[in-house]
Amino acid sequence: MGRRFIFVGNRRFVLERMVASGVNLSSIYVVAGTHLERDLRREGVPGVTDYVLVHNKSELIHLLCQARFDVLISNGCPYILPVADLPHAKYVNIHPSYLPDLRGVDPVIGAILFRRDSGATCHVMDSGVDTGPIISRIRIPFKDDLDVTTLYQLSFVAEQQVFSKALALGFEPQYEQLNDPRAIYYCRKPADQVISFREDNDFILQKIKAFNNHSQGCSFSIGGVSYRVFSAQRMCNPFILKLLEGFPECEVGMSYENGIVFRKDGEVLRFLEILSANGKAISVGTNLRQP
Repeated sequence: MGRRFIFVGNRRFVLERMVASGVNLSSIYVVAGTHLERDLRREGVPGVTDYVLVHNKSELIHLLCQARFDVLISNGCPYILPVADLPHAKYVNIHPSYLPDLRGVDPVIGAILFRRDSGATCHVMDSGVDTGPIISRIRIPFKDDLDVTTLYQLSFVAEQQVFSKALALGFEPQYEQLNDPRAIYYCRKPADQVISFREDNDFILQKIKAFNNHSQGCSFSIGGVSYRVFSAQRMCNPFILKLLEGFPECEVGMSYENGIVFRKDGEVLRFLEILSANGKAISVGTNLRQP
């Protein structure tokens, strides 16, 4: 039979690789209310016929204490597990960043927001958060053509790859994580998604790239009405630049197709895919920088 594996997580891609690799999956614990639960209910995951929904940390710990297994693979588990108090086994986490950089819950967003290299790391779980010895890792270099929706997809592939590399290594750690003063820890906060139009243009554009999946977006408010924007770009067409020359800073010069064009800091920016709370478009002449 070989080693007995347990999977705990909220997304399907490493689980699919585990099934395809033929490991002995004795239990699959799926975090309730996640993409993985929805995928299993809607179309299923090939090779997965039985799983247990987990609703909280205490429930998961109880299940683990009753289970028999040799290796636990965590991928998107939102709970910090007290591995020292759990049954003796290998506890392995697959994290979507190039550790030690971007520890925390939202490393993919952080990679775009702060223009950092990303990737995936398979590491031993210890008493810290994303701090244990590294088994395998893969780097995804930061480039300006990345946004968060694309990087999520690349991270899913990288997570599968680091699992396969770790499996070939018998999940034996290869080196310790070194303390890097440049490394950051990132968990998103509501304020990270707010645009005040007082940020510099580079940061506004990067914020929107970091939150451009359809469940997120960046928000701004005009006259008590809230808006969400999912895409933005600089405009360089000479005709547009000339057209907006007479408009004050942060005053809407064009409004069309759920988007606006405006001047800010000597440049012309375009916001696309704007959703408004009241369903109305933003009018030409509206001042975006509220007092």
